[in-house]
Amino acid sequence: MNASILLTRLQAFLAQRAVDPESLTAESMVRAMADWFRLSGVDSPLEEPLSADVLLYRCGGWSEGCATGFKLSLLRRVTEHDGKTDWQAGITLMFEPARFSDLSPLATVSSQWPSLDAFVRAVESSPAYRRCRALTPMGVMLESGGLR
Repeated sequence: MNASILLTRLQAFLAQRAVDPESLTAESMVRAMADWFRLSGVDSPLEEPLSADVLLYRCGGWSEGCATGFKLSLLRRVTEHDGKTDWQAGITLMFEPARFSDLSPLATVSSQWPSLDAFVRAVESSPAYRRCRALTPMGVMLESGGLR
């Protein structure tokens, strides 16, 4: 398993469902990521099973040089059997930051909730999601990464 394989699986799932990433809204992003998590297992090519497969919801402001924005992300994070290596892939929507300056950053993981449905309800009830739901993002990224 690596970040590239995980991202390729997300892209294939979106293509199979005819989802254009550039047209995603907060609502359709959450639905697509929850469906990918529910319907597409992530098998490790190793003999050892993965030790974790979770969804990670994050939101908050970001800044790079003179560029600023507000990110709303839903990522799938898998942890290899050694428990030391995490791979992730998911979708990040970027919004103009002015409407979100009063919101604190937030991160929650699906394993902290009793079910995937409860996790999705928590995401949908978050202040950031409620504000973003009716807005068109200024950018959409399919992203991946690895953490050690």
